[in-house]
Amino acid sequence: MSTYVFILKEKTPAKELLLKLREAQTPILNCDLVEPLKNKSEHEDSNLDTSEEVFANESSFNNIKLLNPALAQKDRQKTLATWLIPFGFIAGLSFSQMTDLKTFADMGFPNQLERLLGGLVGMISGALGSFFSAGGINQETADDLRALQKKSEEGFWLLILELPIEIEPPWAILKETDSLEVISIGKG
Repeated sequence: MSTYVFILKEKTPAKELLLKLREAQTPILNCDLVEPLKNKSEHEDSNLDTSEEVFANESSFNNIKLLNPALAQKDRQKTLATWLIPFGFIAGLSFSQMTDLKTFADMGFPNQLERLLGGLVGMISGALGSFFSAGGINQETADDLRALQKKSEEGFWLLILELPIEIEPPWAILKETDSLEVISIGKG
């Protein structure tokens, strides 16, 4: 999927843009409107219509996975653990059976538990693997995230649109919008 972040001065242009995109039948996979970290204008929300059907997701900066690498890392860790822990158990069990080592029996454990303890060691290895392999983001994405956080701290609204990768956004509609900047993040 292709992700585009629009930096806007107010909330109203974001709603208008989304309505125009829906009228143009643009396939939108996900849409998030992110309120500024430091909301400069408190009076802005009072004169807006409160139609919640326009945005599916309206939340703060730290609650969006794209903008908060720690949330995305936790999600990757859970996904990896789902695969690596059972695989580690099976691999440890198989290794103990194939090699017929007496590692745990030499430590005083019953010989019958040798294979099971090998599987448990494999599970622990899978858990550690899921923890350490899920970390980090590339430098280009980190730079984009820092720029977006700075804009949010300055009081700008962020509209995040996720589109299918094969669909080009309707640039004619997007140019009509009063957006300061458009940032494309993570194609693929």
